Amino acid sequence: MDLDIRFTDSESWDASMPERLRWLRENDPVHWSGHDDIWVVTKYADVSAISKNQKLFSSAEGVRPDKRIKIGLIDEGEPRHGNLRRLINRGFTPRMVAKLEEIFLRITTEAIDAVAERGECDFVDDIAVPLPLLLIAEMIGIRREDHDRFHQWSDRMIAADGNADDPVVTAAAGQAFFEYSTYVTEIIEDRRKNPRDDLVSILTGAKDEGMLVQFDKEMMPGMETGEEYESLANDELIMMLVILLVAGNETTRNGISGGMQLLIENPAERQKLIDDPGLIPSAVEEMVRMVSPVNSFSRTVTRDTELRGKRLREGQRVLMIYPSANRDADVFDEPDTFRVERNPQHLGFGIGTHFCLGANLARMEMRVAFRELLRRLPDMEYAAGGPVLKPSALVRTCLHMQVRFTPERRAA
Repeated sequence: MDLDIRFTDSESWDASMPERLRWLRENDPVHWSGHDDIWVVTKYADVSAISKNQKLFSSAEGVRPDKRIKIGLIDEGEPRHGNLRRLINRGFTPRMVAKLEEIFLRITTEAIDAVAERGECDFVDDIAVPLPLLLIAEMIGIRREDHDRFHQWSDRMIAADGNADDPVVTAAAGQAFFEYSTYVTEIIEDRRKNPRDDLVSILTGAKDEGMLVQFDKEMMPGMETGEEYESLANDELIMMLVILLVAGNETTRNGISGGMQLLIENPAERQKLIDDPGLIPSAVEEMVRMVSPVNSFSRTVTRDTELRGKRLREGQRVLMIYPSANRDADVFDEPDTFRVERNPQHLGFGIGTHFCLGANLARMEMRVAFRELLRRLPDMEYAAGGPVLKPSALVRTCLHMQVRFTPERRAA
Protein backbone atom coordinates (compact mmCIF):
# COMPACT_ATOMS: atom_id res chain seq x y z
CA MET A 1 0.00 0.00 0.00
CA ASP A 2 1.36 3.40 -1.02
CA LEU A 3 1.48 5.60 2.08
CA ASP A 4 4.06 7.99 0.62
CA ILE A 5 1.60 10.89 0.46
CA ARG A 6 0.62 13.96 2.45
CA PHE A 7 -2.71 13.30 4.14
CA THR A 8 -3.14 17.04 4.70
CA ASP A 9 -2.88 17.87 0.97
CA SER A 10 -6.17 17.97 -0.89
CA GLU A 11 -4.63 16.41 -4.00
CA SER A 12 -4.01 13.22 -2.01
CA TRP A 13 -7.74 12.73 -1.48
CA ASP A 14 -8.42 11.12 -4.84
CA ALA A 15 -10.12 7.83 -5.74
CA SER A 16 -7.30 5.84 -4.14
CA MET A 17 -7.88 7.23 -0.64
CA PRO A 18 -10.72 4.88 0.49
CA GLU A 19 -8.62 1.76 -0.09
CA ARG A 20 -5.63 3.40 1.62
CA LEU A 21 -7.79 4.19 4.65
CA ARG A 22 -9.12 0.64 4.73
CA TRP A 23 -5.55 -0.68 4.83
CA LEU A 24 -4.65 1.69 7.66
CA ARG A 25 -7.69 0.67 9.72
CA GLU A 26 -6.73 -2.97 9.40
CA ASN A 27 -2.93 -2.68 9.67
CA ASP A 28 -1.76 0.63 11.15
CA PRO A 29 -4.70 2.53 12.70
CA VAL A 30 -2.43 5.08 14.42
CA HIS A 31 -0.04 5.89 11.59
CA TRP A 32 2.82 8.40 11.71
CA SER A 33 2.90 10.43 8.50
CA GLY A 34 6.40 11.83 8.18
CA HIS A 35 5.44 14.07 5.28
CA ASP A 36 2.83 15.79 7.44
CA ASP A 37 4.46 15.37 10.87
CA ILE A 38 1.14 14.12 12.15
CA TRP A 39 -0.50 10.97 13.51
CA VAL A 40 -3.24 9.71 11.16
CA VAL A 41 -6.04 8.07 13.17
CA THR A 42 -8.52 5.89 11.28
CA LYS A 43 -10.50 3.72 13.76
CA TYR A 44 -13.90 4.67 15.18
CA ALA A 45 -12.96 4.02 18.82
CA ASP A 46 -9.83 6.17 18.59
CA VAL A 47 -11.48 9.09 16.78
CA SER A 48 -14.26 8.98 19.38
CA ALA A 49 -11.84 8.84 22.33
CA ILE A 50 -9.72 11.72 21.00
CA SER A 51 -12.82 13.84 20.37
CA LYS A 52 -14.07 13.32 23.92
CA ASN A 53 -10.77 14.14 25.65
CA GLN A 54 -10.11 17.85 25.18
CA LYS A 55 -7.62 17.93 28.05
CA LEU A 56 -5.32 15.45 26.31
CA PHE A 57 -6.17 16.23 22.68
CA SER A 58 -6.82 19.96 22.47
CA SER A 59 -8.50 21.96 19.72
CA ALA A 60 -7.17 25.22 21.18
CA GLU A 61 -4.24 25.37 18.74
CA GLY A 62 -6.42 24.94 15.67
CA VAL A 63 -8.22 22.07 13.98
CA ARG A 64 -6.60 22.23 10.55
CA PRO A 65 -3.19 20.55 10.38
CA ASP A 66 -1.49 22.56 7.65
CA LYS A 67 -1.79 25.88 9.45
CA ARG A 68 -2.36 26.90 13.04
CA ILE A 69 -4.67 29.79 12.40
CA LYS A 70 -7.50 30.15 14.89
CA ILE A 71 -10.89 30.69 13.31
CA GLY A 72 -13.07 30.66 16.42
CA LEU A 73 -15.44 28.28 18.18
CA ILE A 74 -14.36 24.96 16.62
CA ASP A 75 -10.76 25.59 17.66
CA GLU A 76 -11.45 27.05 21.10
CA GLY A 77 -10.49 25.33 24.33
CA GLU A 78 -12.58 25.17 27.47
CA PRO A 79 -14.22 26.96 29.16
CA ARG A 80 -14.50 29.56 26.42
CA HIS A 81 -15.75 27.05 23.86
CA GLY A 82 -18.59 26.06 26.17
CA ASN A 83 -19.58 29.68 26.79
CA LEU A 84 -19.68 30.49 23.09
CA ARG A 85 -21.46 27.27 22.29
CA ARG A 86 -24.24 27.95 24.79
CA LEU A 87 -24.74 31.36 23.22
CA ILE A 88 -24.92 30.05 19.66
CA ASN A 89 -27.21 27.21 20.70
CA ARG A 90 -29.90 29.83 21.20
CA GLY A 91 -30.09 30.08 17.43
CA PHE A 92 -30.74 26.35 17.08
CA THR A 93 -33.55 25.77 19.59
CA PRO A 94 -36.46 23.51 18.52
CA ARG A 95 -38.55 26.64 17.98
CA MET A 96 -35.93 28.20 15.71
CA VAL A 97 -35.40 24.96 13.76
CA ALA A 98 -39.18 24.61 13.30
CA LYS A 99 -39.30 28.16 11.97
CA LEU A 100 -36.40 27.42 9.62
CA GLU A 101 -38.10 24.22 8.43
CA GLU A 102 -40.98 26.26 7.02
CA ILE A 103 -38.49 28.44 5.15
CA PHE A 104 -36.51 25.42 3.96
CA LEU A 105 -39.60 23.66 2.62
CA ARG A 106 -40.32 26.74 0.51
CA ILE A 107 -36.71 26.81 -0.73
CA THR A 108 -36.87 23.09 -1.58
CA THR A 109 -40.19 23.42 -3.37
CA GLU A 110 -38.94 26.31 -5.48
CA ALA A 111 -35.75 24.43 -6.43
CA ILE A 112 -37.67 21.32 -7.49
CA ASP A 113 -40.26 23.44 -9.31
CA ALA A 114 -37.46 24.95 -11.40
CA VAL A 115 -36.37 21.57 -12.82
CA ALA A 116 -39.38 19.25 -12.44
CA GLU A 117 -40.76 19.71 -15.95
CA ARG A 118 -37.35 19.55 -17.66
CA GLY A 119 -36.70 15.91 -16.85
CA GLU A 120 -32.99 16.51 -16.24
CA CYS A 121 -30.67 18.77 -14.29
CA ASP A 122 -27.29 19.08 -12.65
CA PHE A 123 -28.29 17.85 -9.21
CA VAL A 124 -25.45 19.77 -7.55
CA ASP A 125 -26.03 23.15 -9.20
CA ASP A 126 -29.83 22.97 -9.24
CA ILE A 127 -30.65 21.18 -5.97
CA ALA A 128 -27.76 20.44 -3.59
CA VAL A 129 -26.17 23.91 -3.81
CA PRO A 130 -29.19 26.23 -3.48
CA LEU A 131 -30.97 24.38 -0.67
CA PRO A 132 -28.53 24.86 2.25
CA LEU A 133 -27.03 27.98 0.69
CA LEU A 134 -30.33 29.84 0.63
CA LEU A 135 -31.25 28.74 4.15
CA ILE A 136 -27.92 29.95 5.58
CA ALA A 137 -28.37 33.17 3.60
CA GLU A 138 -31.77 33.63 5.24
CA MET A 139 -30.28 32.97 8.68
CA ILE A 140 -27.48 35.50 8.20
CA GLY A 141 -29.53 38.08 6.34
CA ILE A 142 -27.91 37.94 2.89
CA ARG A 143 -29.92 39.85 0.31
CA ARG A 144 -31.47 37.69 -2.42
CA GLU A 145 -29.61 39.52 -5.18
CA ASP A 146 -26.31 38.62 -3.47
CA HIS A 147 -26.86 34.85 -3.24
CA ASP A 148 -24.48 34.11 -6.14
CA ARG A 149 -21.72 36.09 -4.44
CA PHE A 150 -22.45 34.21 -1.22
CA HIS A 151 -21.95 30.91 -3.06
CA GLN A 152 -18.65 32.09 -4.57
CA TRP A 153 -17.31 33.30 -1.21
CA SER A 154 -18.01 29.92 0.36
CA ASP A 155 -16.37 27.90 -2.41
CA ARG A 156 -13.27 30.10 -2.58
CA MET A 157 -12.64 30.09 1.17
CA ILE A 158 -12.97 26.35 1.53
CA ALA A 159 -10.79 25.71 -1.54
CA ALA A 160 -7.77 27.13 0.32
CA ASP A 161 -7.70 24.24 2.80
CA GLY A 162 -5.07 21.73 1.72
CA ASN A 163 -3.87 24.04 -1.07
CA ALA A 164 -1.60 26.37 0.90
CA ASP A 165 1.10 26.15 -1.79
CA ASP A 166 -1.19 27.47 -4.54
CA PRO A 167 -0.91 31.29 -4.54
CA VAL A 168 -3.89 31.73 -6.87
CA VAL A 169 -6.21 29.69 -4.66
CA THR A 170 -5.03 31.31 -1.42
CA ALA A 171 -5.30 34.80 -2.90
CA ALA A 172 -8.86 34.10 -4.04
CA ALA A 173 -9.71 32.80 -0.57
CA GLY A 174 -8.27 35.90 1.06
CA GLN A 175 -10.25 38.19 -1.23
CA ALA A 176 -13.43 36.19 -0.57
CA PHE A 177 -12.89 36.46 3.18
CA PHE A 178 -12.37 40.23 2.90
CA GLU A 179 -15.52 40.72 0.82
CA TYR A 180 -17.63 38.45 3.04
CA SER A 181 -16.33 40.13 6.21
CA THR A 182 -17.16 43.57 4.86
CA TYR A 183 -20.64 42.43 3.88
CA VAL A 184 -21.58 40.76 7.18
CA THR A 185 -20.13 43.65 9.22
CA GLU A 186 -22.96 45.79 7.87
CA ILE A 187 -25.47 43.15 8.92
CA ILE A 188 -23.93 42.88 12.40
CA GLU A 189 -24.06 46.64 12.94
CA ASP A 190 -27.67 46.74 11.75
CA ARG A 191 -28.70 43.96 14.18
CA ARG A 192 -27.02 45.76 17.08
CA LYS A 193 -29.29 48.73 16.41
CA ASN A 194 -32.36 46.87 15.11
CA PRO A 195 -32.45 43.34 16.56
CA ARG A 196 -34.72 40.76 14.95
CA ASP A 197 -35.77 37.20 15.70
CA ASP A 198 -32.75 35.74 13.91
CA LEU A 199 -29.36 34.17 14.55
CA VAL A 200 -27.22 37.29 14.05
CA SER A 201 -29.35 39.22 16.54
CA ILE A 202 -28.84 36.41 19.07
CA LEU A 203 -25.09 36.55 18.54
CA THR A 204 -24.86 40.33 18.81
CA GLY A 205 -26.81 40.45 22.05
CA ALA A 206 -26.00 37.80 24.62
CA LYS A 207 -27.81 39.38 27.57
CA ASP A 208 -31.15 37.64 27.61
CA GLU A 209 -32.52 35.35 30.30
CA GLY A 210 -29.22 35.52 32.17
CA MET A 211 -27.10 34.54 29.15
CA LEU A 212 -23.85 36.41 29.61
CA VAL A 213 -20.51 35.37 28.21
CA GLN A 214 -17.47 35.81 30.46
CA PHE A 215 -14.13 36.65 28.92
CA ASP A 216 -10.85 36.63 30.79
CA LYS A 217 -7.96 39.06 30.31
CA GLU A 218 -6.04 36.77 27.95
CA MET A 219 -9.08 36.40 25.72
CA MET A 220 -9.90 40.10 25.58
CA PRO A 221 -6.72 42.15 26.23
CA GLY A 222 -7.35 45.42 28.00
CA MET A 223 -10.47 44.20 29.77
CA GLU A 224 -10.80 43.36 33.45
CA THR A 225 -10.61 39.64 34.23
CA GLY A 226 -14.03 38.08 34.69
CA GLU A 227 -15.90 41.08 33.31
CA GLU A 228 -19.14 40.18 31.55
CA TYR A 229 -20.06 41.48 28.13
CA GLU A 230 -23.45 41.67 26.53
CA SER A 231 -22.14 41.20 23.03
CA LEU A 232 -19.23 39.74 21.12
CA ALA A 233 -16.64 41.76 19.25
CA ASN A 234 -17.22 42.15 15.52
CA ASP A 235 -14.13 40.19 14.51
CA GLU A 236 -15.26 37.20 16.57
CA LEU A 237 -18.77 37.43 15.17
CA ILE A 238 -17.38 37.53 11.64
CA MET A 239 -15.40 34.34 12.26
CA MET A 240 -18.52 32.64 13.61
CA LEU A 241 -20.39 33.63 10.47
CA VAL A 242 -17.53 32.26 8.36
CA ILE A 243 -17.89 28.95 10.20
CA LEU A 244 -21.66 29.04 9.67
CA LEU A 245 -21.20 29.73 5.97
CA VAL A 246 -18.70 26.92 5.41
CA ALA A 247 -19.95 24.35 7.92
CA GLY A 248 -23.64 24.94 7.31
CA ASN A 249 -23.43 25.22 3.55
CA GLU A 250 -20.63 23.07 2.16
CA THR A 251 -21.18 20.04 4.37
CA THR A 252 -24.96 19.87 3.97
CA ARG A 253 -24.61 20.43 0.23
CA ASN A 254 -22.34 17.41 -0.05
CA GLY A 255 -24.50 15.40 2.32
CA ILE A 256 -27.45 15.95 -0.01
CA SER A 257 -25.52 15.20 -3.21
CA GLY A 258 -23.88 12.15 -1.62
CA GLY A 259 -27.22 10.98 -0.29
CA MET A 260 -28.78 11.14 -3.74
CA GLN A 261 -25.80 9.26 -5.14
CA LEU A 262 -26.49 6.46 -2.64
CA LEU A 263 -30.19 6.37 -3.60
CA ILE A 264 -29.42 6.20 -7.32
CA GLU A 265 -26.86 3.44 -6.84
CA ASN A 266 -29.10 1.48 -4.44
CA PRO A 267 -32.55 1.43 -6.07
CA ALA A 268 -33.94 -1.27 -3.76
CA GLU A 269 -33.13 0.86 -0.71
CA ARG A 270 -34.61 3.92 -2.41
CA GLN A 271 -37.84 2.01 -3.06
CA LYS A 272 -38.11 1.29 0.67
CA LEU A 273 -38.15 5.04 1.32
CA ILE A 274 -40.71 5.65 -1.42
CA ASP A 275 -42.94 2.94 0.07
CA ASP A 276 -42.36 4.09 3.65
CA PRO A 277 -41.24 7.75 4.06
CA GLY A 278 -41.12 7.11 7.79
CA LEU A 279 -37.72 5.51 7.18
CA ILE A 280 -36.23 8.77 5.89
CA PRO A 281 -34.80 9.96 9.26
CA SER A 282 -32.96 6.64 9.66
CA ALA A 283 -31.81 6.81 6.03
CA VAL A 284 -30.41 10.31 6.63
CA GLU A 285 -28.20 8.98 9.43
CA GLU A 286 -26.97 6.22 7.14
CA MET A 287 -26.28 8.75 4.39
CA VAL A 288 -24.22 10.90 6.74
CA ARG A 289 -22.28 7.82 7.87
CA MET A 290 -21.44 6.66 4.35
CA VAL A 291 -20.90 10.10 2.82
CA SER A 292 -19.04 11.62 5.80
CA PRO A 293 -19.21 15.24 4.58
CA VAL A 294 -16.19 16.25 6.73
CA ASN A 295 -13.01 14.35 5.91
CA SER A 296 -10.68 15.38 8.71
CA PHE A 297 -10.00 17.56 11.73
CA SER A 298 -6.89 17.68 13.88
CA ARG A 299 -6.03 18.02 17.56
CA THR A 300 -2.82 18.80 19.48
CA VAL A 301 -1.43 16.39 22.09
CA THR A 302 -1.04 18.26 25.41
CA ARG A 303 1.14 15.68 27.20
CA ASP A 304 2.95 12.46 26.33
CA THR A 305 0.57 9.54 25.98
CA GLU A 306 0.06 6.21 24.23
CA LEU A 307 -2.52 5.13 21.67
CA ARG A 308 -2.58 1.55 20.43
CA GLY A 309 1.01 1.11 21.56
CA LYS A 310 2.27 4.22 19.76
CA ARG A 311 4.03 6.92 21.78
CA LEU A 312 2.45 10.31 21.13
CA ARG A 313 4.55 13.26 22.29
CA GLU A 314 3.38 16.56 23.72
CA GLY A 315 2.92 19.09 20.94
CA GLN A 316 2.42 16.52 18.19
CA ARG A 317 -0.73 16.60 16.09
CA VAL A 318 -3.32 13.91 15.42
CA LEU A 319 -5.52 13.84 12.31
CA MET A 320 -8.94 12.25 12.79
CA ILE A 321 -10.27 10.68 9.58
CA TYR A 322 -14.07 10.60 9.77
CA PRO A 323 -14.91 8.68 6.56
CA SER A 324 -12.58 5.94 7.78
CA ALA A 325 -14.05 5.81 11.29
CA ASN A 326 -17.53 5.62 9.78
CA ARG A 327 -16.55 2.54 7.72
CA ASP A 328 -14.99 0.66 10.65
CA ALA A 329 -16.03 -3.01 10.46
CA ASP A 330 -15.56 -3.34 14.23
CA VAL A 331 -18.55 -1.02 14.66
CA PHE A 332 -20.67 -1.39 11.53
CA ASP A 333 -21.67 -4.71 9.99
CA GLU A 334 -20.92 -4.66 6.26
CA PRO A 335 -19.83 -1.02 6.54
CA ASP A 336 -19.75 -0.42 2.77
CA THR A 337 -23.38 -1.48 2.35
CA PHE A 338 -26.10 1.19 2.35
CA ARG A 339 -29.03 0.19 4.58
CA VAL A 340 -31.80 2.70 5.15
CA GLU A 341 -32.99 0.93 8.31
CA ARG A 342 -29.55 0.89 9.98
CA ASN A 343 -29.93 4.21 11.88
CA PRO A 344 -26.23 4.19 12.86
CA GLN A 345 -24.42 5.98 15.68
CA HIS A 346 -21.90 7.56 13.31
CA LEU A 347 -19.24 10.23 13.75
CA GLY A 348 -20.32 12.33 10.77
CA PHE A 349 -21.25 15.20 13.10
CA GLY A 350 -18.37 14.55 15.47
CA ILE A 351 -18.78 13.61 19.12
CA GLY A 352 -18.02 15.15 22.51
CA THR A 353 -17.91 18.86 23.34
CA HIS A 354 -17.34 19.79 19.68
CA PHE A 355 -20.35 17.85 18.38
CA CYS A 356 -21.73 19.78 15.41
CA LEU A 357 -23.95 22.64 16.57
CA GLY A 358 -25.95 22.48 13.36
CA ALA A 359 -26.53 18.71 13.37
CA ASN A 360 -30.27 18.99 13.95
CA LEU A 361 -30.52 21.68 11.30
CA ALA A 362 -28.64 19.51 8.78
CA ARG A 363 -30.82 16.51 9.64
CA MET A 364 -33.92 18.60 9.07
CA GLU A 365 -32.64 19.84 5.72
CA MET A 366 -31.79 16.36 4.46
CA ARG A 367 -35.06 14.92 5.76
CA VAL A 368 -37.18 17.57 4.03
CA ALA A 369 -35.11 17.51 0.83
CA PHE A 370 -35.33 13.73 0.34
CA ARG A 371 -38.97 13.58 1.36
CA GLU A 372 -39.85 16.08 -1.37
CA LEU A 373 -37.45 14.67 -3.96
CA LEU A 374 -38.70 11.11 -3.53
CA ARG A 375 -42.30 12.28 -3.61
CA ARG A 376 -41.97 14.35 -6.77
CA LEU A 377 -38.98 12.93 -8.70
CA PRO A 378 -38.78 9.31 -7.50
CA ASP A 379 -36.95 7.75 -10.47
CA MET A 380 -33.84 9.95 -10.67
CA GLU A 381 -30.81 8.32 -12.33
CA TYR A 382 -27.43 9.36 -13.72
CA ALA A 383 -27.55 11.11 -17.08
CA ALA A 384 -23.78 11.13 -17.63
CA GLY A 385 -21.20 9.18 -15.69
CA GLY A 386 -22.14 9.90 -12.10
CA PRO A 387 -20.80 12.51 -9.67
CA VAL A 388 -17.73 14.63 -10.41
CA LEU A 389 -15.70 14.95 -7.22
CA LYS A 390 -12.96 17.42 -6.36
CA PRO A 391 -10.20 16.23 -3.98
CA SER A 392 -10.26 17.97 -0.61
CA ALA A 393 -8.62 17.17 2.72
CA LEU A 394 -11.37 19.01 4.60
CA VAL A 395 -14.75 18.11 3.09
CA ARG A 396 -16.20 15.78 0.51
CA THR A 397 -16.65 18.04 -2.50
CA CYS A 398 -19.04 17.13 -5.34
CA LEU A 399 -18.85 19.59 -8.24
CA HIS A 400 -21.45 18.16 -10.64
CA MET A 401 -23.89 15.27 -10.96
CA GLN A 402 -25.98 15.16 -14.12
CA VAL A 403 -29.28 13.34 -13.58
CA ARG A 404 -32.50 12.62 -15.47
CA PHE A 405 -35.99 11.69 -14.30
CA THR A 406 -39.58 11.47 -15.49
CA PRO A 407 -40.79 15.05 -15.90
CA GLU A 408 -43.39 16.02 -13.37
CA ARG A 409 -46.82 16.73 -14.82
CA ARG A 410 -48.40 19.53 -12.85
CA ALA A 411 -52.12 19.68 -12.16
CA ALA A 412 -53.92 22.31 -14.20
